[in-house]
Amino acid sequence: MKVTTVRINDDMLGRVDGLANTLSRSRSWVINQAIERFVDYEEWFVQEVKDGLQEIDQGKIATDDEVVAGFGKWGVDAS
Repeated sequence: MKVTTVRINDDMLGRVDGLANTLSRSRSWVINQAIERFVDYEEWFVQEVKDGLQEIDQGKIATDDEVVAGFGKWGVDAS
């Protein structure tokens, strides 16, 4: 594991410390969990966008009528 330095404002650091205390974990553990969750989400989001753009390039998109019909199944007027 490598050491790095980040600047965190006092309010956020207080929140991190409060959470660490509540969870009986270290500040480092809380920060690592937060970074891991953020990076996991961002990687997932970027991949979903890439997949969506690829589907558009392949013409795999719903028509306006298909979208309206799909929402209509739940009683939503999407017209």
